[in-house]
Amino acid sequence: MGTKVYGASDDLIEFEGDVHGEVGYYAADNANEETDATLLVFDDGTQLAVRYGKPGLGGVWHITALRKGPLFDRIDVCEDENADPYSDVAHFATGLKSCIAAKSWERVK
Repeated sequence: MGTKVYGASDDLIEFEGDVHGEVGYYAADNANEETDATLLVFDDGTQLAVRYGKPGLGGVWHITALRKGPLFDRIDVCEDENADPYSDVAHFATGLKSCIAAKSWERVK
């Protein structure tokens, strides 16, 4: 079946397929491009940063692959605020079992 991940409305991250459901997204008041994203960590090791408001396209969801696990397939890039969905879409092969969403995170360098 596989899994796809995308943003909806301006405050939900949707999961369809082997992993399914939704998590809320809210940017912090002092948000910046790196830390305002929700971090998604999948059981195959894939890490995605998901944020609402793509640079240059404020009304489009932006998904960045920070680390690609073996079940990660691709990200279909969206550059149209009128698209359905108005979101990048991440695709995974069959086999994912879980995902952890971290709404508050900080990268330690």
